Amino acid sequence: MRIVICPGMGCDASSNWYRWFAGEMEKRKYVSEIILRNFPDQPKCRESIWIPFLKNQVGLDADTVVVGHSTGAACAMRMLEDKEIDKVRGVILVAAAYTDLGDEWEAASEYFNRPWAWERMREGAEIIQQFHGTDDHLIPVAEGRYVAQMLEGANFQYHELPGRSHFFEPFPELLDIMDSKFGA
Repeated sequence: MRIVICPGMGCDASSNWYRWFAGEMEKRKYVSEIILRNFPDQPKCRESIWIPFLKNQVGLDADTVVVGHSTGAACAMRMLEDKEIDKVRGVILVAAAYTDLGDEWEAASEYFNRPWAWERMREGAEIIQQFHGTDDHLIPVAEGRYVAQMLEGANFQYHELPGRSHFFEPFPELLDIMDSKFGA
C-alpha cells in the first residue's frame, strides 16, 4: 500500500506531524511506499496545480491512501470527485473544511469556488476516515461535522477528538486507524 501525505497551506514535508507519521508508517509491513514531499505552489495550494501534481507526478491507484491535512484535506476531497482518477484505497481527512471561512488565501486556493459532489466523493475511495478536533481555532468543529454529515455512508467514519486543535502535533489515533482499516 502507498501513502501520500497532502500538507496544509504554507506547510512542507517537515511541518506538523507529517515526518512523525511517515516514520511510523515505515515500520508497518503493509506499507510499501510513503510519499512525503513538498507540494508545488505553496503557499497558494491551488487546486489547478495540486490535482494535476497528484495525478501526473505522484500517481494515484487502487493501492493508494491519501492523507490530507487542512487545505490538503480539501485537495483530497476534490481528488475524490475527479472522474479522471480511479478509485483509491482510502482517504484520511484531517481538519477538513467545506467553505473558505472568509479567508482570502483559502478562497484563492480554488477548492471552495463551487459546490461539492458529495456522492461522487463517497464513491472515490474504498475507505474514508475523518478527524476533527473540538478546539480547532482555524477550522471550527461545525465545518468538520458538516463534512461528516455529507460523507456519511458505509465506507465512512468520523472521529471527533475532544480538546484537540488543528492537529499540529502527532496524534496516535491516526496510527490506530491506519492499522485497523488498512493493516489487515
